[in-house]
Amino acid sequence: MRVLQVIDDMGLNSGVSSMLLNYYKYIDHSKVNFDFMVYNTVSDDVKKYCKRNHSKIYEVGPLSGRTVLDGTLYKKTESVMKRYAKKYDVIHGHEPNTAFIYMKLAKKYGIKNRIIHSHNAKGADGITKKARNFILNQYGLKYATNYCACSKKAAKYLYGTTKHVNVINNAIDIDKFRFQPEVRSYMRKKLGVENMFVVGHVGRFAPQKNHEYIIDIFWQFHQKVQDSKLILIGDGERMDKIKQKVSALHLDDAVLFEGVQNNVHEYMQAMDAFILPSMYEGLPVVCVEAQAAGLRCVVSKEVTREIKITKNVKFIGIDNKYPVLQSTEQSNQKDSKDWVKELIKIRKTGIVDDRKLYADKVAKQGFDIRKQSKKLENYYIKLSKHIKD
Repeated sequence: MRVLQVIDDMGLNSGVSSMLLNYYKYIDHSKVNFDFMVYNTVSDDVKKYCKRNHSKIYEVGPLSGRTVLDGTLYKKTESVMKRYAKKYDVIHGHEPNTAFIYMKLAKKYGIKNRIIHSHNAKGADGITKKARNFILNQYGLKYATNYCACSKKAAKYLYGTTKHVNVINNAIDIDKFRFQPEVRSYMRKKLGVENMFVVGHVGRFAPQKNHEYIIDIFWQFHQKVQDSKLILIGDGERMDKIKQKVSALHLDDAVLFEGVQNNVHEYMQAMDAFILPSMYEGLPVVCVEAQAAGLRCVVSKEVTREIKITKNVKFIGIDNKYPVLQSTEQSNQKDSKDWVKELIKIRKTGIVDDRKLYADKVAKQGFDIRKQSKKLENYYIKLSKHIKD
């Protein structure tokens, strides 16, 4: 059977994309295979990988206010549905705010099983976008037959309930993230952080991820712990502003901007602590990965408590109304002090257990991609059989 996955992009800089590609890699393609409808341009490497697995990619984007309002996105989506919809037993949409287009067309052209998947606990960064997405989401939900979510919090946000919602864990390749001392030594030497306390973060440079706040926290921490480094992995529209702020705070030598990486698991071996002060999240896969790597994680209270799958997670509040800070005089927020204290505590105490143990602890909580991909496989097959019966 075939499933059409609808996703914004298939790049390394997206948690949703990482989750979906993890499942795609480990699902049994002889039983269930994926094709993809994508809004952003897909890299040649991903295209080749999909071609080897006999999967098609339909690029219908870009997704923007203009392409929605002028009907371009609708027309391109309809051209795909009209021609190929009969091939699919299931459509699985990971973009709720455009479901009013692709779910409506999926129903029109005969895809019986139509899944919407909630990946976030809030709708957008601004009030106007939140209101817009709420209206669009509700319209799109009318055409769905099944609901999925990455967490209970994400389910409640989009559907208002957890009843009849299939929670699909953001599972990972456990063995890939298992702590390896030799990899840690190699990466720390490569990055020039051998004798440093390393704080790490992985995420798009977007308002949701709160990079300004990360820099505020690290600036204060670095004043107290000068043998420290901050590693930022990812890219995005706010990267230049964050680099300007780092320079204004004279942190250029202490902050490493590593861009998008395909070996995040190796970077995590080099880290000593992981920080995630997001303004909202569904269930962030990077925090699952960090825990599997045996890292102690300091996480915003805005992130669902379901992310605490080991004892190595500490939740601390953030101030969502802080200004974008540019100088040392301004960078002195009271609420960031709790984050600094926790990082200092981690530096002093380290990790009591062997870091190698945490991969198995994460696996036991239902985040092993090999086991979870089988569950997703069976879910699709069950849906397909139900319709045929």
